[in-house]
Amino acid sequence: MLTPRLSANLDWLYTEHAYLDRPAAARADGFSAVELQQPHLHDATALKTALAGLRVVLINAPAGDWPAGERGFAALPAAQARFRNGTLRGLELAHQLGASRVHLLSGLADDNTETRATWLANLAWAAAQSTLPLVVEPINRRDMPGYFLHRQAQALELLALLNAPRVQLQLDLYHCRVAEGDSLIHLRRALDLGVLGHVQVAGVAGRHEPAAGDYDAEVQLLADRNWPGAIGLEYRPRAGTSAGLGWLTASR
Repeated sequence: MLTPRLSANLDWLYTEHAYLDRPAAARADGFSAVELQQPHLHDATALKTALAGLRVVLINAPAGDWPAGERGFAALPAAQARFRNGTLRGLELAHQLGASRVHLLSGLADDNTETRATWLANLAWAAAQSTLPLVVEPINRRDMPGYFLHRQAQALELLALLNAPRVQLQLDLYHCRVAEGDSLIHLRRALDLGVLGHVQVAGVAGRHEPAAGDYDAEVQLLADRNWPGAIGLEYRPRAGTSAGLGWLTASR
């Protein structure tokens, strides 16, 4: 039986179905929560109808032309207007869908004084616009070369400078393991600092299903700390989503 803590990422899972059919497929497998990476590409009314009965724990705000290589704008000095437009669109869609939080992508940029100042100013502005929690995610540069926010320490330093409780950390344990190895120590640090907003997992090898037990220690730590958030499943199924869910029942 799947727990309410788990959320299916509908841009990664159930891709064997049309997008608006994916919520039903997730529901049939026992999921009660989902997350959406690019919901703005679909009709909001139809999507809301398809999601009925599911908790939407996370959506991404629009991040630009993804096929052309754009990955958000928060750290891009020349893209403030695009960042603000995407943020407002994301917040509006989150309210329409009843989503719990919105992920704001940082974009492809070097980590320097100018990009840090831009990121801080943009996230401070976004926090002032939102009544929902916002999350930012370090993404490893093997999978996304040049992404601005790419290390846990960098993200924690910027969040401390920002000092906006509404802006939290999205800790994808897969990205953390690829970039920095041990994910448990970084998860514990985020919990200690009280900045953890969302967690995601995937198997490091090929970004497929995790092996049974891969994240038992991290899941146990979250339970021990009574962390109330969701754990997103954001991976590429090897051979069909439903067929690949056996790793969950084999884990603690």
